[in-house]
Amino acid sequence: MDIGKALKLCRTVKDLSLEAVAERAEISVSYLSRIENHQREPTLSLVGKLADALAVPTPVLIFLASDSSELSGLDAETEKQFAELALKLIRQS
Repeated sequence: MDIGKALKLCRTVKDLSLEAVAERAEISVSYLSRIENHQREPTLSLVGKLADALAVPTPVLIFLASDSSELSGLDAETEKQFAELALKLIRQS
């Protein structure tokens, strides 16, 4: 699972700065940067706060953080459809 990748993707799609997301999540910019750069692992409660700060449903953020081995029960086409739907949800919220 790569929460940092998912956070950065959501933040970029929504055109939000590190500062804006960190402020909304009530954490420091440096801590958020470390999470995005795989230097820190957030707690589950912080993942929820970050999802709220990004206005993205927590399950969508976790899905985007999942790697192929964690999605082994899904065929490639279903995985692709879920990814497209997740990105659509991010853009709409």
